[in-house]
Amino acid sequence: MKYKYTYEEWSQDTRTYEIESDKQLTEEEIIDIASSTGMNENSQYKTKDFVCKFKGTEWGDDSQYEITGDTKLWNDDDE
Repeated sequence: MKYKYTYEEWSQDTRTYEIESDKQLTEEEIIDIASSTGMNENSQYKTKDFVCKFKGTEWGDDSQYEITGDTKLWNDDDE
């Protein structure tokens, strides 16, 4: 018999972008601009209308996990 498990882990990471624009932007434009900017510290994406700077990532420290499958309890004796 084979056992199959899924392990998922997630945390709250925060990526910060700073955008300066000569015109008012929509939320969609802001998301597109941020998504097009590299994620190396101080990466920039520039056009004649805006400059977007990636300021960095604050890594979450409250990771959560979930395991699914038929697991053995810690105190179970080998059968």
